[in-house]
Amino acid sequence: MYSRLSNLNSIRVFEAAARLGSFKGAAKELHLTPTAVSHQIRNLESQLGAALFERRTRAVFLTAAGRELADAARLSLQTLAEAVEKISGQPEVLTISTTNAFASLWLVPRLQAFYQHYPELKVVVQSDEQLVDLQRDRRVDVALRYGSTVEGAGLLLSEEFGLFGTSDNIARAESGEALPLFETQWKNPELPAVPVQAWLRRFAPKWKHGGIQGYDQELHVIQAALAGQGLAFVSNLLVESAVQHGWLQPYRAECRLPGFGYYVLCGEQPRTKVQQFCAWLKDQALSPV
Repeated sequence: MYSRLSNLNSIRVFEAAARLGSFKGAAKELHLTPTAVSHQIRNLESQLGAALFERRTRAVFLTAAGRELADAARLSLQTLAEAVEKISGQPEVLTISTTNAFASLWLVPRLQAFYQHYPELKVVVQSDEQLVDLQRDRRVDVALRYGSTVEGAGLLLSEEFGLFGTSDNIARAESGEALPLFETQWKNPELPAVPVQAWLRRFAPKWKHGGIQGYDQELHVIQAALAGQGLAFVSNLLVESAVQHGWLQPYRAECRLPGFGYYVLCGEQPRTKVQQFCAWLKDQALSPV
């Protein structure tokens, strides 16, 4: 039954090329040369007696046989990886991709609770504002994405925007002093704009503030408020802990604008550890930090 599977390494090379849609991409992921990848796949095609890729200028596409083998290879390699991790006794690694601010201010403070339930798992957090394609990048298990909508993902949390500052600055603002406002100005144009101007038009059209200053990271905006430099216009989710500890207070707490959402994307066929993490995330979304 297994006599035609004499070279499992070719299957691994093929799976990477099929997933990434590129021999060059597979070579980079597997630390091989593109020539070596091409050679492995041609040998596999010769062994099977079927073409797995349609080769065009600067691109390759799976044939019907290639798609069938790619699906089987993905499931088989996933099962093998899970078995190896279990037998080795080493903690299973779960890699999460999310934004810098959400990782630092929401996710990481809660991870100890996750480890109490799943001590056999090790969570690695990759924080970046760029989107990750889970179908192509198998190094990431779960992506927590931010936006108005995210196709194929489930909503984890919805935010509200408001102004926050230290108790001293809140008192100064309430007395009429013009304080600087800080907002996030994303480098990534695909992210929705922070609606500070909409907040001002709706709730404080005649308010003479001290100007609007921007940073490209929410962490920097919040840090400016913590340092007493002014008021931060940010998501209530990201300052939840700071408010609970008394480091920041809301300015006109009743004046909030609906923001965007954080969405969970787990891929088409999530592994057991991914399902466990996503279920835990949903529980945490209902609980304070």
